Amino acid sequence: MSQTQHPALDVVALCKELVAIESVTLREGPMVQHLVERLQDRGFKVLTQPIEGGDSSLSAPRANLLAVDDDLAPIRLVFTTHLDTVPPFIPPREEGELLYGRGTCDAKGIFAAQWIALEILRSRGHKGLALLGVVGEETDSVGAKKAHEILPHADFVVDGEPTGLVMTSAAKGILGLRLVADGVAGHSAYPDRGRSATHALIHGLHRVLSAELPWEPEFGRTTVNVGTIEGGVAPNVIAPLATADLMIRLGAPIEVVKSEIVRLLGPGIAVEVPTASEPLKIFTPEGYPKAPVSFGSDVPYLSRIGTTLLVGPGSIHDAHTMAEKIGKDELYGAVDFYVALGERLLATKGPA
Repeated sequence: MSQTQHPALDVVALCKELVAIESVTLREGPMVQHLVERLQDRGFKVLTQPIEGGDSSLSAPRANLLAVDDDLAPIRLVFTTHLDTVPPFIPPREEGELLYGRGTCDAKGIFAAQWIALEILRSRGHKGLALLGVVGEETDSVGAKKAHEILPHADFVVDGEPTGLVMTSAAKGILGLRLVADGVAGHSAYPDRGRSATHALIHGLHRVLSAELPWEPEFGRTTVNVGTIEGGVAPNVIAPLATADLMIRLGAPIEVVKSEIVRLLGPGIAVEVPTASEPLKIFTPEGYPKAPVSFGSDVPYLSRIGTTLLVGPGSIHDAHTMAEKIGKDELYGAVDFYVALGERLLATKGPA
């Protein structure tokens, strides 16, 4: 149990309160509206930053939110995570020492722990504190990409994702690819009269999946997921077109991996790049356990604001599942962790 409980806020109760509000990506408006009111009641000055692309059927608009303790003080420390979740919405429920529901570990429980930690730091006289909630992390990180417009600078930004409270030393990059294979239609009884796009795509994907793609030890092995495949018009027609969408977790620079994939695919398959971000080294203070992670986060975009760390309670293996959960003791421990980390960062002028 936490040694730094807040007299007016319980982290488990706050987590349940937030999980009970649906905020699937594009539908974050009601969550933002609720948080604005709650944080204002707690004495924070709260700013919102409209973000395009929200569900127009909702009365509350999609937005980032920024809560500050003193608008006259320069921001030294920001706790932040994302307010959106993956679908579907799953309401909260308790089973013993576990709390289940969409967002319990990714990332409403983290936001609750960060909020309470910030309040405790404020009660101890610390200044220059802020709490930032961003939208859209689960799709395109649009909120994090625009956050510097509402918060241009801070000394430290502590981003929350479920890492088991182990500091993230590095994160794999992301390379999203759309493969397009062109063929020539023809009667399937005469394969020499056409050229099958599906055959070309399948053979190319087999070569990619069978290869060890470039990777570096500090990031880990590059992995490939073939998310979707489409092609052809009928079983008895040589396929004139086939496509596939890949998500690659990069253990090496974008161009190094992409060049090898293009070579393995061979001619006749065009490669489009809808999204890409480089592998990233992440600052970790001395003395903390640390490890690389394979998942993406908002860190590449939040780093425009200040020195960014990535750490939070819960397991990434529970995130995005139908049984998403977090331990109550994990939430209480996260409050302790964030308070201690905050005091350490506030005692410095920057990363040593």
